[in-house]
Formats: sequence, structure tokens, C-alpha cells
Amino acid sequence: MSELDSEELFMQELKKEFYEKTSKSLKLMPELFEKSDYLEIRKIAHDIKGTAGIFEMEQGSELGRNLQEAADNADRDEVKRLIDELIVYMRAEGVEI
Repeated sequence: MSELDSEELFMQELKKEFYEKTSKSLKLMPELFEKSDYLEIRKIAHDIKGTAGIFEMEQGSELGRNLQEAADNADRDEVKRLIDELIVYMRAEGVEI
């Protein structure tokens, strides 16, 4: 196996783990939103922002950044809108939610 193959396999495994973690996190979002748990929403958004960028999901990274900011500001309406938009985006990228 070449070094490139190993690197590609490693990245595929990381992406699979990202999808699994994101799936769990986004399934949890409605409950967190109902509890107004903006700190936990912010943490999830921060993780998505960074990791989506690694996988060249620029829109996902941007949505994560915007959701993080909305959670920091406890902007309930914006948080709800961005959660919904992030779920739609991630589904389109292949994340099962």
C-alpha cells in the first residue's frame, strides 16, 4: 500500500467518524434548543465549524460559525433557523439524521 493510499484511507475514516458524531449531535439539537442550552449548542457548532472546514464543506463550516455566534448571543430565533439550515445541509452531504 502506498503512502497516498494510507493517507486517503485515514481521511476516509476521519470523515466517517465526523459524520457519525455530527449525526448524533444534530439529533440532540432540538432537545438542547428546547432547554435553551446555548453553551452545548455552541460547543457542537464549534466542532462542526472546524471539522467541516477540514473536509472542504465550506457552507457547513460557515453555518457552524454562524450558529456558534448566535448561541453566544442567545439569539433564540437565529439559533433555531441555523440549526434547521445546518441539518438540511448535512443531510445533503450524506449525514444521516
